[in-house]
Amino acid sequence: MADAMVEVGAVVDRGSPAAASRATIVRIVFEELARVRPSRASGVLAENSSLTSCGIDAARFLDAVHRLEGRYGMRFRQEWLANIYTCGDLIDRVTSCMFDAGDRQLATPVPAVVDDAFPECGALEERLEGLRVAGLDNPFLRANESVQGRIARIDGVDTVSFTSFDYLGLAGHPAVKQAAKDAIDRFGCSASASRMVGGNTTIHDQLDAELAAFLGTERAVVFPCGYGTNASVFGHLFGKEDLILYDALAHNSIVQGAIASAAATRSFRHNDYRQLDALLRDLRPNYRRVVVAIEGVYSMDGDYPDLPAFIEVKQRHDALLYVDEAHSVGTMGPEGRGICDFFGIDPALGDLWMGTISKALGAGGGYLAGHERLIQYLGYTTPAFVFSTACSPPNAAAALEGLRVIRREPWRVTVLRERSELFLKLAIDAGLDTGPSGDTPVIPVIVGSSTRAIRVSQLLLERGINARPILYPAVRESAARIRFFLTAEHSEDQIVRAVATVADVVAETADMVGRV
Repeated sequence: MADAMVEVGAVVDRGSPAAASRATIVRIVFEELARVRPSRASGVLAENSSLTSCGIDAARFLDAVHRLEGRYGMRFRQEWLANIYTCGDLIDRVTSCMFDAGDRQLATPVPAVVDDAFPECGALEERLEGLRVAGLDNPFLRANESVQGRIARIDGVDTVSFTSFDYLGLAGHPAVKQAAKDAIDRFGCSASASRMVGGNTTIHDQLDAELAAFLGTERAVVFPCGYGTNASVFGHLFGKEDLILYDALAHNSIVQGAIASAAATRSFRHNDYRQLDALLRDLRPNYRRVVVAIEGVYSMDGDYPDLPAFIEVKQRHDALLYVDEAHSVGTMGPEGRGICDFFGIDPALGDLWMGTISKALGAGGGYLAGHERLIQYLGYTTPAFVFSTACSPPNAAAALEGLRVIRREPWRVTVLRERSELFLKLAIDAGLDTGPSGDTPVIPVIVGSSTRAIRVSQLLLERGINARPILYPAVRESAARIRFFLTAEHSEDQIVRAVATVADVVAETADMVGRV
């Protein structure tokens, strides 16, 4: 059906690359419009067809937009949504706006006919071959031969690593490692079942209780995986009568969880609680429940939301607030208890606090925390909890001991903050572009193209600094970057040397600005 619609709508000249690119966009736009229109809708999708005549109302239109964002790995700006009345208007908007100049060069259309049943595989192989031809090493999936503190051995060479989420240095802490070893002796390496049907242990129960106490919530429940927690809970808790509003830079797990749900979805500008307020004023009356999803620390830019303002907005419109604290627990606030600790806010003012034990707590898994009744319900019914093998006993034990270490050794949170502030100050003084990062241990150095980011990362590794690039489409091509994660285990000397080396390498690669 979608193919027939594309044939009607796609009257284009296929003789040029630009036309071929537009033909691909036409096909994709019609596919997504066909997915969201009601099955009973009459009329044929064509470029001159109005969206309303095709049965595509405002909510369905936004669903199509978010699907297009997923296809292209991009975000629509708010101003792009204005004055779109026909299918052709949407096609033109995608064609003209979805890519900046650098992005267009990367957006090679997929051939209409391919021999391989999975052309995505060939596309990946072409990108990897392009790296080789350009004399660049593949920066991903590099194997650490050993990790001792912040020293990672790669290809037989010791490097200072800035790639780890182990913010407080707990993953290798003697007490944390011993707790994991003791749990193996007591329970084995795997929980071997979901917590519901045999995989629960006294360690899991203790971790739930101590995590809630640490966060200041009534209850907490540990899940096997942080990504799976977000990807599962939105579809489980929100349905066709509900609306999910999420920050434009929210983690992929939030976006995918929202899209997979039956709820209506829409993003709002990053950290823009004023736009959120306007959206809720217009949309809130149309839905049973509305949830606002934000993060405590955004892992690409190292910035954070104005939590008090978001709480005020959500209260004004009787909405729910969902906060992903994967990168803020252990890193934010005087005691490392997260973004509520940072702002001095009672967690009871929010509704759902999600996070992981995989980062600052030095283990592996996710959690949900909040009000007693809601967390109890989610702990009995969320698919990612009910149908997945539980977090392993050694992981649960490691996280439990990690919480206790934070209380015994509060200096770790202080040192992390000091090291992060030092890196950021030195980077700014060196003229490096660190974006909006501040008050967090996530600090990007924006270099302006994916090719340059790969080259900078490669040169840094050759000089003993391990920091990985973040490329299009994870970020816009013009915002490609090297991302640094600071930890309490980094010494001042390591930080001074790293920033000086980055500044040198960025200067050496200045001629690559704008190249892709």
